[in-house]
Amino acid sequence: MKTHNIILIIIITSLAAILVYKANSAEPLTNPKFFDFPLTIDNWHGKDIPMGDYVYKGIETPYLFLRDYYSPGHSTPVNLSIVWFDDTNIAFHTPEACLGGVGDRVLEDSTINVNLGGKEYRIGKFITTLGGARNLVLYYFDVDGYITTSQVNIRLKVLLNRLAFKRSSASFVRIMAPIKEDEAHAMNICLNFLRDIFPLIPQYTYTKSLANEHR
Repeated sequence: MKTHNIILIIIITSLAAILVYKANSAEPLTNPKFFDFPLTIDNWHGKDIPMGDYVYKGIETPYLFLRDYYSPGHSTPVNLSIVWFDDTNIAFHTPEACLGGVGDRVLEDSTINVNLGGKEYRIGKFITTLGGARNLVLYYFDVDGYITTSQVNIRLKVLLNRLAFKRSSASFVRIMAPIKEDEAHAMNICLNFLRDIFPLIPQYTYTKSLANEHR
């Protein structure tokens, strides 16, 4: 092998080692605004659902809440769960595993296209059963506006950001409603709620909002 090729390989290897070191040596981000996510959103009024310490240990982050939101315009509540991780600890469980942990069994697994804020997104959809009752579940992962249903894609996005010396954070957003009348009715409730909360989520979960908080 020619000398200049050897030198080039050494340079590339050294740069790669520096990038990996930088990507793995960052201090964890904190998110003091996360739990300020509003309990009142338009006509929706939320109520926190208490969770035991074992839940936080299993999820591997303190940034988690579970709430029921009620609205006079809808006959059933909507359950909202948001989990947040910074880029030093992306430890999301699969959505199926989270539901299975509380006894919910997935009957149907698919994706749907939804328009949120004037843009089309593909998000996940489950039909689940618990104690004979059926529920509609919508979910997605979000890295500062990059929305996906794939855990592989979310980890790749975070890794690429870190290699570019760009900090990022990731959230899992899950909405659930009981299927009382029919699936279309439950879907209408979930989508109405999702469209109401979608513009608010960046203020409490995106890395840019953390930077603004610490100025």
